[in-house]
Amino acid sequence: MRKIQNKLITSYSVIVLFSILLLSVPMLKTQISEIKTNINQTAALQMSASANSVNAFIKDAVRVVKDVSLYPKRANFTLETAQKDFEALIKDDPALFCLYYADPIPMSQGGKFYSGDGWIPEDDYNKETRGWYAAAKKSNKPEISEPYVDMSTHSLITTISLSVKDDHGRFIGVVGLDILLEVLNDMVTGKKISKNGQTYILDANGKYLTNNDFNKIVNANFFDDYKSLAKYKSNLKDDLFVKTNASGGYYFCGQVISEDSGWILVTVGPSAELYASLRNNIILIVIMAILSLCVSLAIAYLFSTKIVTPIKTVDSTVNQIASGNADLTQRLKVDSNDEIGSLETGFNRFVEKLQGIISQIQGSNSELKDVEIQLVDSVNDASSSITQILSNIESVGNQVTNQVNAVSQTSAAVAEIAENINSLENMIQKQANGVESASSAVEEMIGNISSVNMSVEKMAQSFAQLEESSKNGIDQQKFVDQQVSEVSQQSKTLQDANYAIANIASQTNLLAMNAAIEAAHAGEAGKGFAVVADEIRKLSETSSEQSKKIGAELHNIVETINAVVAASAKSTSSFNQVSNLISATDELVRQIRAAMEEQDEGSKQILESLKLMNDSTSEVKTASTEMKEGNQMILNEINNLQNTTMVIKESMSEMSAGAKNMNETSASLSEISTQVRESITKIGQEIDLFKA
Repeated sequence: MRKIQNKLITSYSVIVLFSILLLSVPMLKTQISEIKTNINQTAALQMSASANSVNAFIKDAVRVVKDVSLYPKRANFTLETAQKDFEALIKDDPALFCLYYADPIPMSQGGKFYSGDGWIPEDDYNKETRGWYAAAKKSNKPEISEPYVDMSTHSLITTISLSVKDDHGRFIGVVGLDILLEVLNDMVTGKKISKNGQTYILDANGKYLTNNDFNKIVNANFFDDYKSLAKYKSNLKDDLFVKTNASGGYYFCGQVISEDSGWILVTVGPSAELYASLRNNIILIVIMAILSLCVSLAIAYLFSTKIVTPIKTVDSTVNQIASGNADLTQRLKVDSNDEIGSLETGFNRFVEKLQGIISQIQGSNSELKDVEIQLVDSVNDASSSITQILSNIESVGNQVTNQVNAVSQTSAAVAEIAENINSLENMIQKQANGVESASSAVEEMIGNISSVNMSVEKMAQSFAQLEESSKNGIDQQKFVDQQVSEVSQQSKTLQDANYAIANIASQTNLLAMNAAIEAAHAGEAGKGFAVVADEIRKLSETSSEQSKKIGAELHNIVETINAVVAASAKSTSSFNQVSNLISATDELVRQIRAAMEEQDEGSKQILESLKLMNDSTSEVKTASTEMKEGNQMILNEINNLQNTTMVIKESMSEMSAGAKNMNETSASLSEISTQVRESITKIGQEIDLFKA
């Protein structure tokens, strides 16, 4: 009864546990999904709000710098007004440390530096060496400097600077606004998602710009401290990045807060803190499930005890009947109207029927002994027949095995033939491709030869025209030589004429001198003649000078004509050489033309041969394809035969196995018949014990 009670308790517990799981698992899954969604949304909202807050702070600071960049253009912009205005602009924000303007003139030369706190640098102060000044001077947009230590307060600050230009676009200075990183750090530190979380501002390379440990600012890298988060560095772009279950057991969120500087706001902390509510809900659900299971076990124990108690009563009564020397005349006492009472009534009816059956079995005991003898004889006969069948099946199986081996060998041979046919077909295909390629190449060569023949023909015509032109050139050159010779003779005549003119001028000069002498002798009467004589003398001198010039020019002309004569002689010789070379080249062109005609004829014969070879290859290819198809049919038939043989072999194996099973069954039947005989004897002895 203990086993029944245990089974009832176990069954009830399993049903209750299944019901608990059926209800709690979907609920838990829904809770997990909702809580994770809420965690991601909350983290995203908090991170976005923090980033917007810091971004708004930076934008306000940039706006202040842009507004102040208009001040230097005012007519009333002085040290006093600048100090007053600058101080008023930043007095309400503790993070804005100092607002100032510096012109481009060095301090040692009377440069200006207007500061909201009234600080004026020394003369040796060099603005150009300051990072905020140099960066703004090179740029047309606001620049955010790297953090540095302020000279006067020794505070860690960063500067937003902007270059100032006049109406003509000329650089007239820089406006700077210092931001206290300590105040900015306090602002950022409070913007965390969980209790033990940390929020930092990083530069574009991941270095700290805010940190409670000021020694780490600019000197340490965030991704060196959190190495497991380095793989998410590329995700920190303009869009918000949220990873509530990042590597190393952290949650990690980040967003770019300044496009100009590339500053990044990140927050990090243990992810277990974000999932604490989820963990608490899971623990609560598990505790409720365990309590429900314990209560269910107690209820199951009470119900099983109430059910098993009446069964124990029936069990006690049945054991009493069983211990009464198989007395089937005993009956159970029925004292209830429930299922147990129905069980007792049914048991009494069963014993009554069993009493009648035992009486019949006792009468049939002798008949069973006769059947037992017949069964043993039949089993022995069947065993000998099965042994003979098994021997015949093994003989047939051996023959089928031999046939399978023969078919396999045939199939392998046919497959090898098929492989050879495939190889032959591939070689034929390669040959056909080669012949086609050769035909194409020869046809292309014939085309090229024809093109060359046409080119050679044109070249021969060109050489004929060139030879004719060369001959005409030689004739023209000869004519030019004659003309140059005539010019040379004429130039000599001109020289002779120039000599004659020079002599006439000399004689005229003498005549003029004599006339002047005679005019002087004549006195007043000879004055008119003296004038004529003087004019004649001047004309003679002019003629003499012109004669000298003409002589010089004629000398140059003669030298030039001599050079032309020499060049003409060389040109005539060159024309003769060119004519001879053209004649020789024309002969070579004619020989090339004849060789190309022979090459054209030979190529056409090669093309005809390749066409015949291509036709033969196509016929061989067709025959190879038909052979391949026939061999494939043979291979398919052999495969069918092989499959049929394998089926026969498997059938014979199954028949052999069946025969062996029959043989084993026969042996088992023999043993069973012996056991049946022994059992019948025992049954007879046991039945004799019943009192019916």
